[in-house]
Amino acid sequence: MSSERREFRRGAWEMAPLAVGYAPFGLLVGAAVSRSPDPLAGWSGTLTIYGGSAHLAVLDLLARGAPAGLVIATGALVNARLLVYSMALAPLWAGARWPWRLAAAAMVVDPVWMLAQRRALDPGSLRARRAHFLGCGAALAGTWLLWVSTGAVLGSASAGAMPLSVAVPLCLASMVVPHLRVPGGWAAVGAAAVVQVVTRSWPPGSGLLLAMVLAALAGSAGSREGRRP
Repeated sequence: MSSERREFRRGAWEMAPLAVGYAPFGLLVGAAVSRSPDPLAGWSGTLTIYGGSAHLAVLDLLARGAPAGLVIATGALVNARLLVYSMALAPLWAGARWPWRLAAAAMVVDPVWMLAQRRALDPGSLRARRAHFLGCGAALAGTWLLWVSTGAVLGSASAGAMPLSVAVPLCLASMVVPHLRVPGGWAAVGAAAVVQVVTRSWPPGSGLLLAMVLAALAGSAGSREGRRP
């Protein structure tokens, strides 16, 4: 077996427990897909949006009749962190042929980036590290598609499927709680909560978009205050 094939299998094996851990989240996204106005279109975002939080936000806004521009802006902002991950991974794929760079870019998401950064600390060639990355990405993409598809099927078969009005807050809460322990976390969460309350009567999605922007600004300011002696 070639070293690249071994690294691909190693990446897939290391991703396996994380991919299994995403099952509840994927099933939740799938249930939201089944309750969307156009389930097939909602399901198509599983790999094109490729981010559970952004996917849920987009489904919620579409269900509430938000303008297309606002939906796109919100999904892009939720996934903006992937730009940072991509810049960190750029040296890994520098010089590779464009089809491979394109495939790698489509796989950039939190756990893949994390395992790639960990793999970079171990010895090995550039080709080996790339194969490891592709193994991680392929394993996660396949299982994420499985979880979301399963949730969509189960959700459509169940009259009691969780509505988007419940699913989205639960998803956002699961993302927010870990950030309360980092500098500026409380400021970001507080700013977002205040904006959401004040903008309840605004057009669908506009309050969420403003909340994300002001939360980022408040969190950044709070983080700088926390680092001052």
